[in-house]
Amino acid sequence: MNNRNDDQKHPLVVIHNITTLTTKQIETYCKKYDKNIRCFRKKNRNNHQYIHVLFSSIITATNFLNDRPHFIENCRINTSLVSEPLYGSKFVCVQIDKYASITEDNLYEYTSKNFGCVLNCVLYKSRNYAFIEFSQLNDAHRALASSNQKLNGYLIQYCPRNNSSKILPLLPLTRLIHIGNFLNKDQEKLQFYFSNLKNFTIHKNCYGQTYILGLFDINDSIKLLFKRPFCLNGRVLNISIDNDDKLTECDNYLLVRNVPYRLNDYNLLEYFSQYGRILNCFRYGQTNAYRIQYRDKISLNKVLEFNRIHVIKSVQVQIEREQN
Repeated sequence: MNNRNDDQKHPLVVIHNITTLTTKQIETYCKKYDKNIRCFRKKNRNNHQYIHVLFSSIITATNFLNDRPHFIENCRINTSLVSEPLYGSKFVCVQIDKYASITEDNLYEYTSKNFGCVLNCVLYKSRNYAFIEFSQLNDAHRALASSNQKLNGYLIQYCPRNNSSKILPLLPLTRLIHIGNFLNKDQEKLQFYFSNLKNFTIHKNCYGQTYILGLFDINDSIKLLFKRPFCLNGRVLNISIDNDDKLTECDNYLLVRNVPYRLNDYNLLEYFSQYGRILNCFRYGQTNAYRIQYRDKISLNKVLEFNRIHVIKSVQVQIEREQN
């Protein structure tokens, strides 16, 4: 009971989104509402900075909160009473695609423009969601009733925010695809071969070989994986789900040894396809070994049971099941 009375006498306000602001700047701004405030800059266990502002009365604190949103040096700050629960009918949870290029200010501006006055907007990028506090209940209801909202080309979804700490993660709307056996000269034709590619970055592996990480809508990525293998300029592109997605494909890999450089991707793809559908076929760096991925274990077992020595264009190669 005493704690509650203390909150009424000396209300404590927490201010977030203050990394570019000094304590002095915030103190000067808040003193427009209460000359007797005290400010304390703090960090939580995740090294996130915030400021506690101790007001001298509930009246001055209420006046400060009623004037939200606040901007200090063109920086929007999130403010609330420490004693206030961060849930209720005016609070909305926004679920965001994990690869979306969306900032807290982007989301604040979009929501304010389309639904009404936003008091607070806190983005948890690593968790793929944000919390928004509306000034008016009707604005929150309009946001919740909306559908197919897009920000910077990515879908966002407004959901009710209750007192539960459990947030259901939004299913990824995009998927990161690894495209290997790729040359820089292929970049011009990339959009032609993969018309649904949203964005991509170019990388090099430990062998110095170039590969790309491409972003696809989840439905397009599924179609892409089913269409394998992909051949480009005499090579078979190595296409798989990137490891960052924590999604695993079948591991039906065949290791082919003693493959000279006069045999190329097409030669091996054509020969080993007689045993079943091949998804990927590529050389291990600068070695004499190839890695072939079959679509199913039946095909892999079929080629292994046939013979461990195969002849391709008068060249003997050895095969074995790749051990994980």
